[in-house]
Amino acid sequence: MFGMFDTRKIDDFARSLAQDFSRRFPPANEARTDKAAVSQLSVVSEGLYARALRFHQENRLGLFRKAKLGNTFRWHLKELGYTDGFIEKITKGLVVRLATRKI
Repeated sequence: MFGMFDTRKIDDFARSLAQDFSRRFPPANEARTDKAAVSQLSVVSEGLYARALRFHQENRLGLFRKAKLGNTFRWHLKELGYTDGFIEKITKGLVVRLATRKI
């Protein structure tokens, strides 16, 4: 029963998602508006969302755990130096994708 409240695996996964995202699309790139940057952001974001969906399918995340994943991801992006508006956009995409996909 107490394992139900252990979220270390979710925290570790969310941090790894944020790290991978920042490696593939660094904070310095968020100000770019050229087609290449927009395309790169789209590809990186879709890859991020696909990884999160696989994690969700493997771990059967409920509402609380999905929120925990999104919140940890959000704060780690903040630590990595992204702006608040950008963080909101990427995190919202992640959470919406997790919420709309049924297993």
